Amino acid sequence: MTRDGRNASKPYRVRAGGTWYWVDPSVPASAIEPGDTVILYPVSGDAHVAVLQSRADTTGGPAVFAVPDGERFDVEPRDIAVLHLAAVDEDQG
Repeated sequence: MTRDGRNASKPYRVRAGGTWYWVDPSVPASAIEPGDTVILYPVSGDAHVAVLQSRADTTGGPAVFAVPDGERFDVEPRDIAVLHLAAVDEDQG
C-alpha cells in the first residue's frame, strides 16, 4: 500500500519533479489563496503539486490550478479530497 499525506496532521515533505516541498496540512483549505502552491489530493488518482489559480466559484464552477511548468487544469470541487499548503524547501529544493 502506498502511503500518502492526505490524512496527515503534521508537516511533511514531498519530492516532485526533482524539487522538495514542505507541506503543512494544518492550514484549512479556506485559507489557501490563489497563487499558493498546494498538494492536490483528488478523490481518486495521484496527488499533484500545483499552484491555485482560482477557487471554485459559488455557482458551481471548477477550481483552476497550474502545474509548475504553467499548464492549467480545472478540478470540480467534488473531485478534490484534500488540499495542503506547500512551499519549496529552499535547503533541498
